[in-house]
Amino acid sequence: MEVSTFELIFKPQSPAAPQGVAAVDRVIQGYFLAITNLEDRTYRYALDFIATPVSDPLRSLAGNTVVFVDTPSTNNQQGVLNGSLSSKVFRPSTGFVEIPAHGTALVVVLPSAFGPVPGDPTPLTQPNFEVRGFVRIRLPALRSGPFPSIFNLKPQSEKPVKVLLTPQHRATFLTAAGEVSDQTQTALPNASGAALNALTPEKGFVLTPSVFDTIPPELARGLELLDPPERAALIGGLMAELAAEGADLKTLNAAMKAADIGLAVERRSLVPA
Repeated sequence: MEVSTFELIFKPQSPAAPQGVAAVDRVIQGYFLAITNLEDRTYRYALDFIATPVSDPLRSLAGNTVVFVDTPSTNNQQGVLNGSLSSKVFRPSTGFVEIPAHGTALVVVLPSAFGPVPGDPTPLTQPNFEVRGFVRIRLPALRSGPFPSIFNLKPQSEKPVKVLLTPQHRATFLTAAGEVSDQTQTALPNASGAALNALTPEKGFVLTPSVFDTIPPELARGLELLDPPERAALIGGLMAELAAEGADLKTLNAAMKAADIGLAVERRSLVPA
């Protein structure tokens, strides 16, 4: 489900300095999202930051952000948003946000304007960065079987999971000399119109025919991070590489249909008629 819009900024407060003024104050604005798990067990949440692909590297999330994830059990786990200039969806390199029963996590995304940090060797040096988009939260299906049964994702719940979602923008204002002059916090409207929401768990699926047994474990770990359309596209690409002569395609297609994957596989001869 969609959470809210976001706007990340590291720019002068005015597009141009007034006549006779050498420099103007700057603003650094980040996105803060508090997620409270209202249920009686631990859940793992996925966050997608969605922005239009661009060609200007200073109007893209690619390589320009740092992420902090603070949970009751982990203090400020640090990462970046993974993606490139051609990406539409960016995801924290820290992976899922795991929140225990009745716990609250804070996810922070900031412009990388703070010098080199782990995972971000090329921080922003000039205040001319801005990106806008929206945030989506998901309750992904998770791997439920060992390798090589890698296409085995199980829903985390059989019913919607209740969460509190509290998004904010927080901004720090810097003088032309680089000194902090002011700070603000602004609550953002929730896309649902309410802080209390119920997340529908993503459906799982099981694909374990022998034709997949040689797929590397690292690919299996990546599958659960994808949303369902991306997962379907990836599986479709894998199938194109299969020597399907010995594959049980009937069972394979039935499993994909049950998982709401809009693909089917059929065997065709490559010999011209």
